[in-house]
Amino acid sequence: MKIRLVLSLALSFMMILSSLIFNVEAKAKYEGRKPVSASFKEIVYLEDKGLLLYPADTFDTFAKLTASRNETISMIALSLNLDATRRDTIFFDIPKEYNQSGLIQSAFEKGIVTGYTDGTFKPAAYVTREELAVFIDRAYGKYLPNNAKLEFKDVPNTRSSYNSIKKLVGAGIAAGYSDGTFKPKGLLTKEELAIFMYRTITYLEGKGLVFKEASNTDYEDSGINWGMSYDSVYTYVKNNITSSTENARIITNRARYNLSGTTYYFFDDNNRLNYFWHEFDWKNEENLPNTVPELHNMYEEKVIEEFGVPDLTNTINNSSLLTYYSAWDEGIYYVTLETTKYADGKVKVIMSFFDSKKGKDLF
Repeated sequence: MKIRLVLSLALSFMMILSSLIFNVEAKAKYEGRKPVSASFKEIVYLEDKGLLLYPADTFDTFAKLTASRNETISMIALSLNLDATRRDTIFFDIPKEYNQSGLIQSAFEKGIVTGYTDGTFKPAAYVTREELAVFIDRAYGKYLPNNAKLEFKDVPNTRSSYNSIKKLVGAGIAAGYSDGTFKPKGLLTKEELAIFMYRTITYLEGKGLVFKEASNTDYEDSGINWGMSYDSVYTYVKNNITSSTENARIITNRARYNLSGTTYYFFDDNNRLNYFWHEFDWKNEENLPNTVPELHNMYEEKVIEEFGVPDLTNTINNSSLLTYYSAWDEGIYYVTLETTKYADGKVKVIMSFFDSKKGKDLF
């Protein structure tokens, strides 16, 4: 009995020590820019695993928004280290150019997601609590317990998601509400999705599974968003930096979406990413869309995830250039995206997050 007690105390001490070390490291890593979210630990943990689609130090901007099918399936696919190479998919609304096309197609091939009867994936559609349970069950179900006692008033054993929810409850990944319900049709926020994924991965790691670690040499720079700190962007792209000016500018030797060009990242007075531009030569690229409008839409897709459908669009076409322009009206500022192909084949894409309206003629 004494031996068991000593072992128990030792294990408890190690768990506490591990937690303290993690919190110290996390605070040091994000000193001065810690999110206010109560789930800070979970968010940073997922980022360190390379699974978080939003940078930890800007996550609060998105935390309370509803989680989408795209980010849910992408996060699960990343944790399984599935092939992320952009390619053609079975879904009509996920073309090869879609940033997560490879992850979504890989998840389909693994049976994690099936899509809709009309042949679409609906990447922006919201995810419910029971849908997430089903996705997690399909991905990791063989490692989850199936002996939990499930007595939610709104989850009868005839419900198609019953067994999936049962497994998540048994593993401590999900729980119900104080009124005895599970709320299977309740929509998940991005923060709740992160918490569920954190619980899933830490549970499975406790069973000996090893998950993908983040890599600084193969980053998805489409994950670099408005408001990221200079240090965060620097960490993302540090192996591709050709020059930098502290807290002001970073230049890399590749463009967005792994194109072999140049990217310039610029920061405001608060050392937050304010705008960037990419330059590359169309004829040197193999994985480009066929037309400038398609290229513009590829960049625009990510902006729409953050700011919604653009309020203004315009096209300029003459002998020297072809430009597609989108703007999002944010009150006293515009968020703008401009894609231009010049007569010599050079392409420049400029993204400005808060472009003052004062004295500006957009068109």
